[in-house]
Amino acid sequence: MAAPSADRPLTTTERALLDALLAHDFTGADLLRAQLDEATATPGCTCGCGTIDLHVPATAPSAGVAGPAPVEGTVTGPDGRPTGGVLLFVEDGRLARLDVTSYGDPLPVPDPARVTWGPTAWAREDTVRRPARYRR
Repeated sequence: MAAPSADRPLTTTERALLDALLAHDFTGADLLRAQLDEATATPGCTCGCGTIDLHVPATAPSAGVAGPAPVEGTVTGPDGRPTGGVLLFVEDGRLARLDVTSYGDPLPVPDPARVTWGPTAWAREDTVRRPARYRR
């Protein structure tokens, strides 16, 4: 079994993408924004995609929310066609996972300029929540 990866600071692109997602107004977004200053990351998947697990110290204020953020992103390629998606998961009021999905080859963390934001259509109050530590 491989040793867990060490926490590292967020990259400029990861931070910009999270800033863009959290710029939307929803319950707890203000406290999740505040957590970004202390957040670190580890790889969230082994396929080569940009998915990261987020780690926030227990001393950071809790946003009091859990599950997927009510805003998700659609990533578009140079031709304007969708190539993937972005979704933020929150656990116990803390940033937990940034999922970067793709419709083909693994997608790295996208530039926020390539993302169109909208409501998280599939998430409902009774949706089973995937834990942040889930591995593909």
